[in-house]
Amino acid sequence: MKQAKITVGDLSVEAEVADNFLRRAWGLSFRKKGKMLFKFPFPVKASIDMMMLSKPLYLYFFDSEKKLIHIEKASPWNWNPKSWKLYRPNEKYQYLLESFEELELEKGDNLVLS
Repeated sequence: MKQAKITVGDLSVEAEVADNFLRRAWGLSFRKKGKMLFKFPFPVKASIDMMMLSKPLYLYFFDSEKKLIHIEKASPWNWNPKSWKLYRPNEKYQYLLESFEELELEKGDNLVLS
């Protein structure tokens, strides 16, 4: 899988890149560690589910200008249907960074890819 070096503010990390439908659909399912950058060809309002995950994920949504617009801690689904939540910001986004660990990022930070 493709890797990218991502810099946001003072933080630099390596992440897998999900840049097609299948990679975005599979995401970090069945994993317990890692980071993944979802790249969409245009701004979207797609919802993120936590169906096949066993640990919480931190979701960092970036707009088409690569500015951080929304941060969410997402909980995995369990057998209780009340846990079946979908996550997305109120506005469209074009990039999504998923991480099992909380990152020191703030709304307004800019994403740089290299």
